[in-house]
Amino acid sequence: MDEPEWGGKIRAGSFFLEAPELEGYYGLAVRFDRVLLHQQTAYQELVVAEAGPLGRVLVLDGNIQAAEFDETGYHEMLVHVPLITHPSPGRVLVVGGGDGGTLREVLRHAAVRRADLCEIDGEVIEASRRFLPRLGKGFDDPRVSVHVADATAFVRENPNAWDVILVDSSDPVGPAVGIFGEPFYRDLRKALRPGGIAVVQAESCFVFEDLVRRISSTLSGLFPVFAYYNTLVPTYTSGVIGFAFCSLGPDPLAADPDPARVRALGDLDYYTPALHRASFALPRRFLRLLPEEAARRQENFSC
Repeated sequence: MDEPEWGGKIRAGSFFLEAPELEGYYGLAVRFDRVLLHQQTAYQELVVAEAGPLGRVLVLDGNIQAAEFDETGYHEMLVHVPLITHPSPGRVLVVGGGDGGTLREVLRHAAVRRADLCEIDGEVIEASRRFLPRLGKGFDDPRVSVHVADATAFVRENPNAWDVILVDSSDPVGPAVGIFGEPFYRDLRKALRPGGIAVVQAESCFVFEDLVRRISSTLSGLFPVFAYYNTLVPTYTSGVIGFAFCSLGPDPLAADPDPARVRALGDLDYYTPALHRASFALPRRFLRLLPEEAARRQENFSC
């Protein structure tokens, strides 16, 4: 077997190692048995490969985006925490999310009358339809409108449009750079209806301290309700990834999830009402990355 190479080429039968984080000291390695798709799109390198018990894995620009093994830890928590918190999420936007996993979970909610998905790279959507049907099965739902477009412009051009916006982005490099800045976050707020909620993929507090600190500072200044919560995804570097919860009204720390609404979602793999609450209970080192008021609220609330 070939020696592993950081950020090297993806080859069947070899270990692929993501480019390391933490000053080059820490990264993630996965062995791929078979490469199903490998292409350069207009925006990024796109790979779908099989990795034994991890199932099929989507890789964009050398970074793992989703693996069948653990994708529910990401997608169920990104979606169900805000949609259960919102009293009536009739219209939902997914920013990015071309693999379809977030959209799949959104469509579990009977209150959702329309779901828009805005993905800049249509090739990711087509790859998911073809090779990741467990994730991409929601694209043909009649409630769904797919927009292959730049999400920064799409959000800016649609004020007061959605009850919930879910920013399911890759890391802040390449085509995702624009959705990690204050101008986009301001447009995000304007695109929400009164009482709306936005949740933003906000990286790992172990690996991206400065980015988490910056995202939290910016968003807490734009939204009257802000919180940060975690989920476990072993195939992401550090195994932990977080979300910034931004609201114009509903507070996830103020009330328990409605059991009837949770039951109506059907057979879930990861999310539970207890985990919904507990995900906001953060280690002290994570709390230090949040603005003082947000850290105080989350340190003192009771799960």
